[in-house]
Amino acid sequence: MKKFIIPLLIVAMVSILIVSGCRPKPTPAPEPRAGPETAADIPELADMVARGQVRGDLLWNPFARLLVKPDGSSFKIAYGVATLEVEPMAEATKMLEDYLPRFGLGPKGENWTTFGGAFDIEAQVAWVEDMTATFKPDFFMIHSASAELLAPPAEAAVAKGITVFTLDCGIESDAVTSFIAHKFEGPGGTDLVGEWLIKELLRLEYGPDNPVVVGELWGMREMKTSQLRNEGFHKAVDREPWITVLESEDTFWGEELTATLTADMTIAHPEIKAFFHHGCGGAGMVPGLEAIGMLLPIGDPDHIVIVSNDAESAMWDGVIEGKADCFSTHGGVEPTDICLQVAITNVVFGQPVDKFYSCPFIMVTIDNIETVQIGGIPPAPGWPRGRWDVWVPMDPLADYGFPQPSLALRQKYMGY
Repeated sequence: MKKFIIPLLIVAMVSILIVSGCRPKPTPAPEPRAGPETAADIPELADMVARGQVRGDLLWNPFARLLVKPDGSSFKIAYGVATLEVEPMAEATKMLEDYLPRFGLGPKGENWTTFGGAFDIEAQVAWVEDMTATFKPDFFMIHSASAELLAPPAEAAVAKGITVFTLDCGIESDAVTSFIAHKFEGPGGTDLVGEWLIKELLRLEYGPDNPVVVGELWGMREMKTSQLRNEGFHKAVDREPWITVLESEDTFWGEELTATLTADMTIAHPEIKAFFHHGCGGAGMVPGLEAIGMLLPIGDPDHIVIVSNDAESAMWDGVIEGKADCFSTHGGVEPTDICLQVAITNVVFGQPVDKFYSCPFIMVTIDNIETVQIGGIPPAPGWPRGRWDVWVPMDPLADYGFPQPSLALRQKYMGY
């Protein structure tokens, strides 16, 4: 029997060797890059780098291996926004959800988490309380729905050794380490929007001898942010007695409700020649006027001026197509990107940071929309909405007073 088994084994072994030799050899894993990628390394950014809209030397991932403690465990981050129903906050959240796993923090829920409150203030308060008790992050980054009501849970978190940073919409408490935003009420906020609108109305030959009515579309009166945007806008326009402002009901920062209120106000007040929206949801002014046949192109004598504060890429198409006139912006992801870097500088490096960092704030029209930059990248890159796979961190401007965090800086400051 053995004389049959041995030849069979030999045949089997030869067959295995022949078959395995015919199989394609596995592709070797790519060698790790010597250093972090830059914008120039990312094919999707090639056109923007070529035309100078994005700096090619901007780092793609300067945070690799950065968020590790001396004991080998990871820092933990909790990021919460008032809502994910407005595009800038959705953009910023998706950016972090793409960044943080690439920083080596693992999947969501392991060392980092994000939260959208759907403008439910009680839900956001409960989230901060729950994260403080169970997740125990090293730091919070919070875009608050209420400057007042988020103060107690933020202070409770700080009392337990958790550092709190706020962005775009702040929390009124000295316990907050830093607030990153533009100056809503000016200088450098919606006062600039008001100034732009005054010049535009004068260009259209409105003035003391030809008064004009402007519709102001509120975001959410309960939010301090909206109150300050109203204040900044009126600092500019109220000094011109030939401008009358009619204020809307709350749009709750939603495009659909903005469209409805825009149409209703235009029908009720045909004397309105311009609309100003507090921010997110402002793109709804375009379909609102379109629905009642009043969306006329820029240059038409009956065109109603459309301007919005920080609506970012939601307003991008309207400006490109000549339907909307202008939007102001600090960039959709700028406050979150800078907030993360401030938090790392303070919590990871142990370095002092300022109480307030003011993001650049500029007006975007058809004249500059193709080349405008904030902190190194465009305020809205013009990518199709919902595409979040490529993000380039912005370099902090010199005004911020801190370098972009890196592993080398951690080693310099912390020695590990």
